[in-house]
Amino acid sequence: MLKQLGASIPAWALTRYVSAADRLLNSESRDVIECRIDDTRIKIQFVTDQIVRVTVTRNPEWSKSASLMRVPIMAKPGTIERSDDGATLTLQSSKLAAKLDRGTGAVSFWRADGELLLEEDKHSPRSFAPVAVIKSVPDPTTVRRVRTVDGERQVAAAYVQRKDRDAWSATARFRLRDGEALYGMGFDETDDLNLRGKHKRLYQHNLRIVIPFLVSTRGYGLLFDTYSALTFADGPDGTSISSDVVDELDYYVVLGPSMDGAIAGYRQLTGAAAMLPKWAFGYMQSRERYVTQDELVDTARQFRKRNIPLDTIVQDWSYWVPNHWGSFAPDAARYPDIGAMTKAVHDMNAHVMISIWPNPSPLDPPGKTLKDNGYTLAGTDFVDFFQPKAGAMYFDNAWKYLGMHGIDAWWCDSTEPEVADWVTQAKRAENADEVNIAGLAKIIDAQFLNAYALADSTSLYRNWRKAAPDRRLVNLTRSGYAGSQAVGAVVWTGDISARWSVFAQQVAALQSCSASGIPYVTCDIGGFFVRRGKQWFWNGDYEGGVEDLGYRELYTRWLQFGVFLPMFRSHGTDTPREPWHFGEPGTPFYDAILDAIQLRYRLLPFIYSQAGLVHLTGATFIRPLAFGFPGDRRTHDLKSQMLFGDGIMVSPVLAPMYYGVQSAPIEGTPRTRDVYLPKGTWIDFWTGQAHTGGRTIAVDAPLSRMPLHVRAGSVLPMGPAVQYASEVPDAQIELRVYPGADGEYTYYEDAGDGWGYERGEYALTNMSWDDDGRTLTIRARRGRFPGIRQQRRFKVVVVDSSNGRGGEFAGQNAIDIIYEGREVVVSTDKRQAPRYRR
Repeated sequence: MLKQLGASIPAWALTRYVSAADRLLNSESRDVIECRIDDTRIKIQFVTDQIVRVTVTRNPEWSKSASLMRVPIMAKPGTIERSDDGATLTLQSSKLAAKLDRGTGAVSFWRADGELLLEEDKHSPRSFAPVAVIKSVPDPTTVRRVRTVDGERQVAAAYVQRKDRDAWSATARFRLRDGEALYGMGFDETDDLNLRGKHKRLYQHNLRIVIPFLVSTRGYGLLFDTYSALTFADGPDGTSISSDVVDELDYYVVLGPSMDGAIAGYRQLTGAAAMLPKWAFGYMQSRERYVTQDELVDTARQFRKRNIPLDTIVQDWSYWVPNHWGSFAPDAARYPDIGAMTKAVHDMNAHVMISIWPNPSPLDPPGKTLKDNGYTLAGTDFVDFFQPKAGAMYFDNAWKYLGMHGIDAWWCDSTEPEVADWVTQAKRAENADEVNIAGLAKIIDAQFLNAYALADSTSLYRNWRKAAPDRRLVNLTRSGYAGSQAVGAVVWTGDISARWSVFAQQVAALQSCSASGIPYVTCDIGGFFVRRGKQWFWNGDYEGGVEDLGYRELYTRWLQFGVFLPMFRSHGTDTPREPWHFGEPGTPFYDAILDAIQLRYRLLPFIYSQAGLVHLTGATFIRPLAFGFPGDRRTHDLKSQMLFGDGIMVSPVLAPMYYGVQSAPIEGTPRTRDVYLPKGTWIDFWTGQAHTGGRTIAVDAPLSRMPLHVRAGSVLPMGPAVQYASEVPDAQIELRVYPGADGEYTYYEDAGDGWGYERGEYALTNMSWDDDGRTLTIRARRGRFPGIRQQRRFKVVVVDSSNGRGGEFAGQNAIDIIYEGREVVVSTDKRQAPRYRR
């Protein structure tokens, strides 16, 4: 297989990952079942006590192709019991059992207590159909350059196609329980969250990202190790996942046993999420586009002058010479000194992100050299990142022209890399899915059609770590795949339009992507397209742009929601995005925007601590409510609310209350929104009022804020008001305790940048709240890192209707603590002094 594909299989996969044949044990081992039923070979093996791998093929031998998504796992299964009663072969760990029906070949999975977890369809567990993999060679006489909305590209009008090899189209079929909800598989243009009853064609696109992972409210996950286009279907006949081109079916069942545990299992298989530097969690200002380096620097200067917090300013495309699309070489007339530009921004304690494209112009030396060396995809200028030398040459030029001159972060745009229907059509083609898949398959091997962005991100990650060994990677990319989180990718949802319906769809899409195991996901706050163009996708509602009060309201609500995204970034075309374009200080839109940005910075201690737990424990930033309340069916398809971390419930305002399009005033609309509170006690973040869950309540939602509730028992660390993330490194941390239930919290700290955290250079502080005793125990710190502050100042405040509300700072009722790393018990009865333990 590898010889047949040649350069299409990345060589790094052969060194980083172990081949399928090497991972599997022979049939004599007690922790593996391998057998043949008719013309089908089946192998079942425990990876850990909670993860089972199933591999099935019609080929005479197992594939020796490497996995592009898998990483080695340190954990090993314990004792595996093997039994055979003549009808069923069983493998049993301490947590999970896999049973193979000898008659049908169907595999079922059972909890240790004997409860059925998941089963393949007993009558038709899977199917295979032979397919020919076609290799497309561009006709050089038809190659031309075209301009598209997504940039200038080289395309071939005709290809010579021939059969390259034989493979299989394969389908796995399962039977799920009634009432079971299912999430994941990335996201698309729909607002689908619970995937039950849905049918989807899955491939990479400007507005889609595919992640072949599912998670169930029954506490298991299902990961498919496949890279071709996929089809997901769920209906009365069961649930199926089909791969267009494979050598074998290869999937993993992950027992959580919680939904969060299933996500953690996915990360075991595909890699822990790499950490971003602390500054990357601050506010990022972007637009399409700043046209000179002076404009970019002056914009950053305006933020500082106006005391608006900022950590990153973003340079979008076309900083190159006109008609040199994607070039790394800046236009000297407009960007005469990139080093001076980045220094000016750095001197303001901010950072620079720049857009780079995978199709550098052959009119400049970098692009020409890549093409001359055969390092581009067939008939295009897109770099073939499946070839390690191609990726290294690409990065070397990005570093030479940009990185070594002070660029801090990369924005890798257009990493699909072919979107056939992103053309000048007023209406999208009805067969857009097949048109797009066919377009991708002409330039990428159909068996690896969905893996391009993973190869791109992996190449950038490896080469960045060589060039900048002491700095974490920031890579914002428009596409990703299973494993992208392990190589530092932050994915975003593509070029969306400014409409209230799209905003609502994004709230669901971001949850869906996060539920697929990808923790770092974001969107263009305010929508990319604000006006309406000639193309089907350029579909904003606001011809007046920022001058339209209706757009100002939409943008403000979107920004409030964006506070609770892993990357907080405003971006789009058609109209300016900087806060001062939405009014002057003292006016409602400006003030609400400023309040949202300031709240983000106050929440940075919590957000960065969550980032540490995302890496260490497989935790998640954005969680559908079903993750916290899988037994509550009212949460199963609740698209308009989400959890941020464990305890914060975010309920964005998804409809206008003040202005319609063209600044038309809205009269008589209540300035409230309904919020469903799951079982338990929930405390209004803004008022401190406690509410009993298990019901829907109407919550005030003036323009200045969106509804936020915190689960009782939560501990929420908040920081000071700052202008950038590292402004006050030794700041006092306000610990807000939300009473009404006992609770546990782990506070994570590290150096804020560098890779020391991979070597264990971090500190964890566990905290527990005893609600009856009204005491907060801050336990002894575990771990250390360079630059750790041995003494940390905490201010403990128990939230109520008078204390710890919203963006307010703790008042006289707060308790000041000097924490030196040893356990301290804090009684919220101020008559009792804190008790320190050695």
